[in-house]
Amino acid sequence: MPNESKPVNEAAFKELFRDEPQPVAGRGIVVTGGTTGIGRAIAMLLVARGANVLICGRHEKELSDAVAAIKRVGGGAIYGKVADTGKPDDVKQLFQAADRDLGKVDAVINNAGLAADSILDSEFDQWQQVIQTNLIGYMLCSRAAAERFRKQKNGHLINVGSMSAKALDPGSDVYVATKSAVRGFTDSLAKQLNEDGIRVTLIEPGLVGSDMTEGKVPQDKQADAEAKEKLLRAEELAHSVLYCLEQPPRCDVSFLQIRPTKQII
Repeated sequence: MPNESKPVNEAAFKELFRDEPQPVAGRGIVVTGGTTGIGRAIAMLLVARGANVLICGRHEKELSDAVAAIKRVGGGAIYGKVADTGKPDDVKQLFQAADRDLGKVDAVINNAGLAADSILDSEFDQWQQVIQTNLIGYMLCSRAAAERFRKQKNGHLINVGSMSAKALDPGSDVYVATKSAVRGFTDSLAKQLNEDGIRVTLIEPGLVGSDMTEGKVPQDKQADAEAKEKLLRAEELAHSVLYCLEQPPRCDVSFLQIRPTKQII
């Protein structure tokens, strides 16, 4: 006869598998590119969970619309700042606003980005703008975050990259170049900041329904693509960010990829 298993000790089981989420309520968080798409969804979820969030975007109207929509959710406070993260002076002013409005910056989520055509279908000015936003912008904001985190001996930097760095789709060479660079930059910086107790996470999504994806999936077809599991919703990316932020101090989610079930990469 097989050995009879002993009943599980409920108290011991609960201790082994205790849930230790670190709530984001009360934390000060900066979200770049927070006026539309993924960034807006991230900011909305974090505010709903009680975080105090500062978002930025390049256009006043989109920023005002996003702040008003997020404010209606309730929970934490929401602030907005017009800023181009590819410009050093704008980033300096953004983080001065964060110090003033949030009091303390506990996490920074680099998300601002631009889509791009191939070098064969675009000119130098477009490449330069995309690289300035998608890579230099991440570097500028990461440095501003690191300066604050190192003084505090804690903090969490999350860079939203792209599975384009793995897929290497033809016709996306400029965008792929920036997201491949973000991958290497994040990995290297994480090793340096780790010494100060700072967590660094790279999240690489596949296709996500947003204005940036319109070149591949037109907006009037995005709902159908989501239903067919070929496109993620921005809100699903927001949950992945929340998951990383809520991990206990000894857990560092360094790398996370999330893609639509039926997107082949």
